[in-house]
Amino acid sequence: MDIKSLRYFLAVTEEGNITKAAKRLCIAQPPLSRQLQLLEEELGVVLFERGKRRIQLTEEGYYLKRQAEEILALVEKTRSQLGQMGNSLCGQVSIGVVETCGGSILPDLAEGFHSQYPDVSFQIWSGNGDEVTDKLNRSLVDMAILREPFYIEQCESIFLRQEPWVAVMSRDHPLAGGADEIELSALGQEPLMISVRPSLQDEILNWFNEISEERKIFCYYNSVASVIPMVEHSTGIAISPESVKSFTSGRNLVYKKIIHPQHDSRLYLVRRRYQLPPAAAGAFWDYTKKKYCDKD
Repeated sequence: MDIKSLRYFLAVTEEGNITKAAKRLCIAQPPLSRQLQLLEEELGVVLFERGKRRIQLTEEGYYLKRQAEEILALVEKTRSQLGQMGNSLCGQVSIGVVETCGGSILPDLAEGFHSQYPDVSFQIWSGNGDEVTDKLNRSLVDMAILREPFYIEQCESIFLRQEPWVAVMSRDHPLAGGADEIELSALGQEPLMISVRPSLQDEILNWFNEISEERKIFCYYNSVASVIPMVEHSTGIAISPESVKSFTSGRNLVYKKIIHPQHDSRLYLVRRRYQLPPAAAGAFWDYTKKKYCDKD
């Protein structure tokens, strides 16, 4: 299986027809059909269900399509970065960002770096912690801004900041008045919305176990932004790191730091160790390291 075979395969999947794909690739139909047959023989699977007018992907074909798209994207990124080596610093830094981290950390970092290196651009991938970690493990991003806990073999990290966990509720909620803090025990009987990530679920549920308090989980969210409308209607209370304020402030919300006990979340810039980064990505890492080391 080589790059040319994957390009041929994707062309056929996009056209849905071998004849049309052959015209697009500027090759004859028989050699293209033979390439697909050889690919199936090499992989030991059937990739297409062949009809008279249109072909359909099998389950194995759909899987290969997703993988081939990511492989070819990585090839193009590598070719671009190699072409820029030896020139003045330019290129692109690809960063994976957990939703609640980006608004509080990335703007300041990106603006400061861009002022020094105006020819460098950014590619930002957003998702939950597991999705971003997966992209980093597969080298689809150069680095990632992640929240503990994260599990990446052979990684190195730069500590960025620590922030408390907060209870996000409607201004109309009975608990919304008074101090800017709330005891964990006061949330025990409230319908709670917490992260769908298993590691964060375990962490939050252990808080209640520590104080022998029951809890009522109303829903699990992949994206905290998706449950904010329900929070505004007092359907429940969302538990989130404090940086949720960066993209939800100005709405009908109150943020109360959770105390007794208080728990904090730590943010890091993370990259895989023992990999030669593109020049732009290496410069961004060094810039971040210097910026945050100077704070200490």
